[in-house]
Amino acid sequence: MKMLRLSLVIAMLALGPLTACYRRPAAAGAQDRQTWVRVENQSFTDATVYVWQSSQRLRLGYVAGTTTQTMPIPRSVIFGPTSLRFSVDFLAGNRSPLTESITVVPGDTVVLQIPPGS
Repeated sequence: MKMLRLSLVIAMLALGPLTACYRRPAAAGAQDRQTWVRVENQSFTDATVYVWQSSQRLRLGYVAGTTTQTMPIPRSVIFGPTSLRFSVDFLAGNRSPLTESITVVPGDTVVLQIPPGS
C-alpha cells in the first residue's frame, strides 16, 4: 500500500500542521469503488468535517476529540481524478482550517490528521 504525505495549508490561526495521505487503488477500473476519508483527531476538541469541490461544501460527519473516524466521500463528488479540499469546523471556537487542493481518484483513502492542541 503506497501512502503519500501532503502538507495542508491551515486557513485559521495557530492550528499547527495538518497532513493528508492517500493511496491509489490497485485495480485500473476502479471508477465504481468507494472513496474514504479517515480523520485522526488528536485534539481534545470535537469537530465536523466537510469536503469542498469547487464552491460546493458537503458535510461528511462528526469526529469526537481524541478519536478516529472513517467516512465515505459521496460518489457524486468523485469524477475520475478530482480535486478536493477538506475543512474542519471545531465545535469549540471559531476556527475552520481548509486544506490545500488534493487530487483524489475513486478507491483512494484520504487521511486527515488534526494535531493535538488544535
